[in-house]
Amino acid sequence: MNLNEASEVMQLLLYNRYGTFLNLGEVGVVRKAEGRRWGAKVYLFPESEDPIFIGVIETDPFGNLTDMFTKADLVEKIRSSVEKEDPSEDDFGDFFLDEEEGQQEEDPQEIRNSIDSLLEQATKDSLDRARGLYPLLLKDPSTRGSVLHEMGLLELAMENNDLALEYLEAAAREYANLAKVELIFKIADRVERLIGVENFEAHAIYRIMKKTVERMESIESLSEVKVFAGLPDNIIAELEQRAEVIKLDRGDVIIREGDPAVNVVIIKKGLLDVVLMDFGDEPKTIRSCFPGEFLGENSVLSPPGSIQCTASLISSRSNTTVWRFQGAELIELMGRIPELALRINSIKVMHQLDSFFSMHPSMQDLEVKDRDEILKCMTTIMTVQPGDILADNEEIPENVYLIMAGTVEYQFSSGNVMPFGADHFVCMRDALHGIAVDGQYVATEECTLVVFDSEKLRTFAVNSPASVVAILERLN
Repeated sequence: MNLNEASEVMQLLLYNRYGTFLNLGEVGVVRKAEGRRWGAKVYLFPESEDPIFIGVIETDPFGNLTDMFTKADLVEKIRSSVEKEDPSEDDFGDFFLDEEEGQQEEDPQEIRNSIDSLLEQATKDSLDRARGLYPLLLKDPSTRGSVLHEMGLLELAMENNDLALEYLEAAAREYANLAKVELIFKIADRVERLIGVENFEAHAIYRIMKKTVERMESIESLSEVKVFAGLPDNIIAELEQRAEVIKLDRGDVIIREGDPAVNVVIIKKGLLDVVLMDFGDEPKTIRSCFPGEFLGENSVLSPPGSIQCTASLISSRSNTTVWRFQGAELIELMGRIPELALRINSIKVMHQLDSFFSMHPSMQDLEVKDRDEILKCMTTIMTVQPGDILADNEEIPENVYLIMAGTVEYQFSSGNVMPFGADHFVCMRDALHGIAVDGQYVATEECTLVVFDSEKLRTFAVNSPASVVAILERLN
């Protein structure tokens, strides 16, 4: 189902339930832990008034309704809108606004203009004020590297070298995620001049630069591809006979999100960017893929063409070369080599979680290295049945769970119950702080769960700034 089809389906669903009372707004892709869905914002348009946002409806990739606000939600939204416009509130009303209601969304362009104006003034006071505004621009992953780079240069200008090196290292990691090698080189050159050759070769920025350059080296044979490692020579030869070699120019699209998934792509030379459609916004580049990476696994984990591609792959370099396989041919090979099927399944899970984390409202505030460290704490994916206990009373959780599908309840010792549905983490706060559970976490239906090792997450949290720990706790 493409964007136009999704819009038509959701408009029909909305009309069948509410007639012409409500209107469909922005339609886009919603990233869930279990995969990709379509979503649409819904508005009420009273005459001569601004539209009132009511909620979001969602469907799965086949057009089946998975989430919709209730009539009670609709009534509450209208009531809340009327109350906000009622001027009869007492003078102390503003003191009791919820945190979300009390905060206004800052316009990134206005912040950028303010920073530029303060930098032009070049006084100590103006530079200090610019330092305070820069963090407000870190929310956008696509520009986070350049913002951190500027923050590092500003600290250098103010002779705060230790803090400058921290910002420049963070910028280098963001650039490495998008394979912006030239910008990593610029940072490396400045840091080398600052701390000297010997110290630079022991610095994290040097390691980031070296690793990024190494990852960009082209490969000559499919035997160098991790997913095919250890396969017999005759199987590698068979794969290379079946592979179609495709050469791409910068900007060429080899796989497009929303198209039927029919091909697998493996990079031989150059780079491919992973670009995701976003809800109501421009598509976002979340990372670059390097030689040897296996992409397009949906075409071999279900009948080819039966589901859609979940991301676009776009060449970010001229002379990029890939091996392309028909999904059906690899499915036949996977039937002969079960180990290959297991490896490809694990790739799908990691790609899916990478996309989910990259677009998650809280996770977007984390740097690339932090998201990668969290993914490294993952141990397995499992299915549990109703009544299975995930964390028992008076025990510190051994695992943290991300719910991909199903519902888990936190049953307090007091008898109260708190339900958690798909895309929620459970046991996170207890695990991070080593606190025994006051009750039980229990599956109330069949659930698919991503399992993270508590000890590894706790070690990660101990070695992370307070801001990162705060984000982890919010995930609970």
